[in-house]
Amino acid sequence: MDFYDFQLLPESSVDKNDIYLDDITVDPLLYKGEPRCSPTPADIAMLWSEGYSLTATMKKALAAILVNKVSIAINLSRVTEAESILKTELEKVKNNPAEYIKLLITLIRLNEKPDMAEAKKYYVRAKKLISRHKDVLDKRTMNSWNLLSGNGSYDENPHLLRARALEMIEKQQYSEAENIYRQMIELDFELPGTLCHLARVQFLSGKEKEAEKSVRKAWSQRNKALKYVVPRIIFFKILLLMTRNQESSLWVSRLEEELKKPDSFMEWHIQPLLESLKSRLSPENHQVLVTLAESLQNKDPKSLSGFLFS
Repeated sequence: MDFYDFQLLPESSVDKNDIYLDDITVDPLLYKGEPRCSPTPADIAMLWSEGYSLTATMKKALAAILVNKVSIAINLSRVTEAESILKTELEKVKNNPAEYIKLLITLIRLNEKPDMAEAKKYYVRAKKLISRHKDVLDKRTMNSWNLLSGNGSYDENPHLLRARALEMIEKQQYSEAENIYRQMIELDFELPGTLCHLARVQFLSGKEKEAEKSVRKAWSQRNKALKYVVPRIIFFKILLLMTRNQESSLWVSRLEEELKKPDSFMEWHIQPLLESLKSRLSPENHQVLVTLAESLQNKDPKSLSGFLFS
């Protein structure tokens, strides 16, 4: 069977000439010799759906078709492959916000039925970009975005996300919890505190270098942190030093000063982390960290320096 011998889709001619690659339509990619009657860009989707290999140029055309008529991919149950093609195109236009946003919107619509969680991830990325590049979007793209953002299905409640992440930690599903915290970071939700939560789950997963990066980022944003978060960041700095058997007294003194400030205390689910690191700590350092953790929750109001250096 010749590559071009296929049945035309019974599509309305409204789609004809919608899709251009540079200055030509996709039709020349599909037909050689004399053009057939009423060819449409949907024909390329037919080739794709029937398993024909597409050239790089044809994949680019398919991406353009998906952007304009994403229902083709859903109807043909080729979501995974379509997503792969679109993600490849994303890399090519990462310096072009208008095109990047179009592709993200298509990925949202592509995934909203089969995988709403995946659709929400793309939504978060698109929302963040649109807040900075709204002025470069054409009317059609803006209308598509308004339809998505207006239906109320995509905006996550970050407080509920945080509760869900803690539930994952309690079940020792650390990878799932980390993904949720990263989603909260994408939402710009209480970044210093969320970075502390991320550091905790990274420690629990054995990703100490990643946890250290998260602590460093949290510290760099401490001026934006809620009052009880700054002691947590300092606690992690002390923990990192103690796991390496390095001097930490200056940070302990700083922690004591922070705890003199109002609103510096809050319950914290940190004991599982201390237990997981117990084998790497001297008995003395482990007890110090337990006492510090209790003090951060106002469970032990005694002087930290008096406890540590008596």
